[in-house]
Order: sequence, then structure tokens, then C-alpha cells
Amino acid sequence: MPNKEIDKKIVKELKTDSNQATTDKPNFEQEQTTEKSAEKLTSGIEKELSAEKHQSSFKISQLLKTKKTVIPSSRDEMTERIEKILADGLNDPYQRLSPIARQEFKLKGEQIAIQIRQLLKKTHIKLKKILKLILDWLRLLPGLNRFFLEQEAKIKAEKILELKEK
Repeated sequence: MPNKEIDKKIVKELKTDSNQATTDKPNFEQEQTTEKSAEKLTSGIEKELSAEKHQSSFKISQLLKTKKTVIPSSRDEMTERIEKILADGLNDPYQRLSPIARQEFKLKGEQIAIQIRQLLKKTHIKLKKILKLILDWLRLLPGLNRFFLEQEAKIKAEKILELKEK
């Protein structure tokens, strides 16, 4: 959008400069005036664009700083138990992941553990939501059978529900 506005300004100023030049000065002077006004406009436009780029890069850096997911460093005992249940039996597939994928899988698992903990705090526990969270998380592991993932998710969800009952 800013580029369209700048283009309109250029065209508008060039028209006004050329109209003034045709009425007042001979043809050779018209060209010089038009070139000078065009140079002034382009230098002004370049300054505006650089200022806009600086502002947009500043805004992007601010967004990147604020979008980070915060995971509390100290977790309660229930969240740690949930994490242990989620991690149980996944050592082999986890070891096959690349280091970056491992980090993503781990962070996603921690986020899911916190979400499950919040669901368990409610009086009416929806096992289907817990099951969906676990299943979506397990799908990050490549090369595992869909039925195996569903079975693992059900087992983990039942174990987590047993934690709540204790």
C-alpha cells in the first residue's frame, strides 16, 4: 500500500512540475526542471522507504519476541507425572528423530502435559480431548502405524485418568 501512495505522489508532483514548466520556461529548461524534481522525489521516496523498512523490521522483531511460548521452569508434581506417562515407551522412536525434531517433539510434549493438567483440574474431565491431544502429539513421530498410535494414545489417556482418580 505505501508504494501505491508514493507512486501517486510522484505522478502528481511530476504533473504539477510539468504544467508549471510548460507555461513559464522554454523546452530545454523544462527538461532540467523535470529531472531535478524527479531526483528530489526519488531521494525523498528512498528515505521514506528506508524508514518504513526500519519500522517494519522493528515491528517484526517485536512480534518474534512476544510470540515465544512460555513453559514454566518449575512444574508441579502432577505435570511431571503426566510427562513421564507421555514419554513412557517412546525411547526408540524418539532416538530416531533429528536433533531439531527432538526439540520440537519435547516442547510440544511439555505443552500438551500442561494442557492436560489444566483439563484435569476441571470437575468434568473430557477424555476425548485428552486423547486427541496425545494422538496429535504422537503423530509427530514418523514411521509409526496409525493403529499403534491410537492404541498408545488410549493407554496413555487411561493412565493419566487414573492419576486424577488417585
